[in-house]
Amino acid sequence: MTSLLSSILDETAAVFTNAGYSFFKIEAHVVCAAVVFILLYRQQNSSDQTEARIVWSRLLTVQILYCLAGIVRVLVDVAIIPKNYATRYTAAAFTFGLLGAMCWLVFEYIEFYQYSEMMKSKRKRFLAALPFIFNSIMLAVAGFFPGLFANFSGRTYTRGVLYPVMMLINFAYPVAAVTLSIRRRSRMTRYERDTVPVMATYPAFFMICGPLQDLNWRIPFLCYVIVVSDIFVYMSYADSLVSIDPLTKIPNKNALMQRLSERFRMGNPETLHVFAVDVDSLGKINGDYGRAEGDKVLILVANALKKFSTDEHKSDIFRYYGDEFILTADIFDDEERELFAEHIRNYISNAAMSANFPFHIRISIGRAKYEPYSKTETISGLIDEAERMLYEGREQRSFQKIWQNA
Repeated sequence: MTSLLSSILDETAAVFTNAGYSFFKIEAHVVCAAVVFILLYRQQNSSDQTEARIVWSRLLTVQILYCLAGIVRVLVDVAIIPKNYATRYTAAAFTFGLLGAMCWLVFEYIEFYQYSEMMKSKRKRFLAALPFIFNSIMLAVAGFFPGLFANFSGRTYTRGVLYPVMMLINFAYPVAAVTLSIRRRSRMTRYERDTVPVMATYPAFFMICGPLQDLNWRIPFLCYVIVVSDIFVYMSYADSLVSIDPLTKIPNKNALMQRLSERFRMGNPETLHVFAVDVDSLGKINGDYGRAEGDKVLILVANALKKFSTDEHKSDIFRYYGDEFILTADIFDDEERELFAEHIRNYISNAAMSANFPFHIRISIGRAKYEPYSKTETISGLIDEAERMLYEGREQRSFQKIWQNA
């Protein structure tokens, strides 16, 4: 049985090493490298240079190198480059090492994209990279011991004792990325949960097609998967640019209108409430401390609202414009509505105290409830009423302050 399998593999290798197939594989790798290069160029010229996108740029660079290493390996395979142990091992080792780098960077990208606490610690990032570093060292050392990583003495190479272990280490990264994405889902806002299928599918491409590539390295499984998965992520990212606020990373006005339209189409919006939250002191903060501090305040408020939404109420949050945020929620009585608004204030107040800003953050909250046959029976009416209540409350506080100082 073993000799039969070996014979089949040898015959398959003979077919795949003919000139026609070699040209096809080189062409496939050139096309894949070109497509990934275009995506890399687009990313490098994008205004979004967050840590997640920077890691994705590194990943795209490694993918291009992987495609080029695949071309070199084919040239060695057909003896255009002198075929000996050194060249065969070097070509295979570079391909394998770049595969490991891809798996590691896929994991890093998913973690940064989902704002993982792990990525905020340099120590934890280093610990996460240790398996990849270990594999790289083993790959370099194994070159001096034929057969430890792989045996290249025959027409087809045979795997060495370290090979399965190193493969498991590589593909542990995409498995961990998928697992952590799914586990975090329960702690995400509605719009963050919408990214989980994309963020779980991306590493799954490598998790599934990497072993397929290992079964026969001459078939460019992974080359095609790289292109398909990268386009998949790029399209998802392009969609998010339309609906995600670039500063606070929460849904914007476009997403709000879409969400409310969906809510109205579902019918029975009688419990729908809209809350407008405005940072009163932002103008003064920008003037006294600079716009960079003002941006920090907006990010702090957005994160506090996101935490509030996740912890207590399954509400949706949006940055409407400037210093104003909108929350939508289903609320069933007036007491719950007042408690909802009070909790918003508490979350923002606690976040501000933890930040130790050299200034106070004041917010105003306006509320509106859907009511049929009234001005709040439409989307624009609901938002206008919430804003009217917000500004009315602010003017009332200003009048009280003037009266007290008189």
